[in-house]
Amino acid sequence: MSGSQPTYPTVSSFRTRSRRFSPPASTSWNRPRKQRSRRAAVIGRTFWSGPVYALLEGAEPDLRLLEDRDFVRHVSGSSIIGEREFVIKHALTREVAYESLPRAKRARLHAGFADWLERVGGGRDEHASLLAHHYAEAARPEDVDLAWQDDAELARIRGRAVTWLRRAAELAVGRYEMQDGLSLLHRALALEEGVPGRMELWRAIARANALYWDAEEFWSAMHHAIELADSDDATGDLYAELAFQTLVRSGMWRTLPDRLLIDGWIDRALELSPAGTQRRAKALIARCYHDREKSLELAREASDLAAGIGDTALVSYAFDVLGLTAFAAGDYEEALVWQQRRVALADEIDDPDHQADIYFNAISPAAACGEFEDARRYAQAQLGITRALSPHHRLHGMLGVLLVDELAGTWPRIRQLQAETERMVEENAATPCIGNERLLLVCALAEMLEGDEDEARRLERQSERHHMEGYGMVTGGPRLQLALQRGDLDRVRALLEEAWVRRTTWFHVSSLATRLDALAAIRDRDRLESEATRIATGSRYLEPFALRALGLVRGDEQLVERAAERFAALGLDWHSARTRDLL
Repeated sequence: MSGSQPTYPTVSSFRTRSRRFSPPASTSWNRPRKQRSRRAAVIGRTFWSGPVYALLEGAEPDLRLLEDRDFVRHVSGSSIIGEREFVIKHALTREVAYESLPRAKRARLHAGFADWLERVGGGRDEHASLLAHHYAEAARPEDVDLAWQDDAELARIRGRAVTWLRRAAELAVGRYEMQDGLSLLHRALALEEGVPGRMELWRAIARANALYWDAEEFWSAMHHAIELADSDDATGDLYAELAFQTLVRSGMWRTLPDRLLIDGWIDRALELSPAGTQRRAKALIARCYHDREKSLELAREASDLAAGIGDTALVSYAFDVLGLTAFAAGDYEEALVWQQRRVALADEIDDPDHQADIYFNAISPAAACGEFEDARRYAQAQLGITRALSPHHRLHGMLGVLLVDELAGTWPRIRQLQAETERMVEENAATPCIGNERLLLVCALAEMLEGDEDEARRLERQSERHHMEGYGMVTGGPRLQLALQRGDLDRVRALLEEAWVRRTTWFHVSSLATRLDALAAIRDRDRLESEATRIATGSRYLEPFALRALGLVRGDEQLVERAAERFAALGLDWHSARTRDLL
């Protein structure tokens, strides 16, 4: 919006090596007050002495006159650019002064200030937002015909605007201020005229939306970038990124994309990705996440390729798919080893979103192996990282914490966290995430188990506002447990037939334990005899669930008692007591 100016913080630690502007001796020092205030207004409500003198082209007016007349106030202490800092006392004063400038003059003054700041400040990141704003205002499409007659100068101003808008956006996204970052990137896109530059901007927009977990905007931006790609290398790189981010962040889709569509993206990426390239590693990792039948061969190829490239982030994701492959095969100890290797890389990765993912994905393998102390440690590490990120990330942090309590059966702790959980879901309501629905269902289950049916029903109704399709037992597990507690066996049978999704290890252990309970409740001995041993083999956590289920359908109290003892040995007192209640 014309004349808009963000408020910038003062960085007291910043010092500049710039010298104070010294006007030529021949220039008059008695400029009118209106001229001084207009130049100051272009800089912003907060402004500095040096650039005001520079914009007056050599005059050095006495700013104390503006202070004496109560238009501005001097700010004591060091400023962001090492110059004397002033504030226009009233926003309306600044607005009137700014709007009184002709648009062409205004644009040139914005450019003059940006050039001055970039020159004396050395193009530092501390100034990125200021430089982005002023260069962009100087290159506003609706003003350029009036302001710039020299095409070369206009091209230079546009180029500086795009450069600094992109840098300011990178910094904003790095702080997880996603809306600000996206606004800056879209403004750069409006100024960028080159096809390669527009493609890169669409890709940056896509990445920011992925970090913001906005699936539809991510997908749209990636397709814009693909349409602008002018080589097989660029196209292959973009398809690899599209598939990779879609599978790494599979919980962001309100409805999961069709499997064949994703297969097509992965196939296209592999087709255009020569051996030894980063994009081939990404495409292979995406394939490992996507395929229902996990391929150890592909997972190893992805890992070897990532290690050969020397990309620590890709090595981390390759370890994840190796762990997922082992987990899907029921080798929980092997899965935990890969996740522990991934945790060991966390400090080498500077992306907090990635770090949070590392700890989250380690929780279920640790729990499956009965290592609940480690599982809680991973959950707390994830929670600590996410507290400084977006509402969506904070929601994921709570997902990890409540998952451990759900598996352990520490329902009173879930109830203690319920108010905070509901607040997090509300803060994240605008962002599609399967976690919104699941967290509310787990809280409902805790209320049900603690005897508050009315509160459980309220939370269930609230969860329906966040329902997402295609996630099977991710939310079906808690719904199945609620049906079991209510004795609604018809509902139990219906939920058992829903498809399972195995993109990740996140909630699979909980779902398997619930499945064993459900098959026992409907006395489906044939399926239990077929599935229980396979499900429980290699898992200290799942073994007592299998023993209990088999004991119930066989009428074998000794098996049920053994299950209670195994639960107790793991420190799962609620599960042990509940098992003994069945005898």
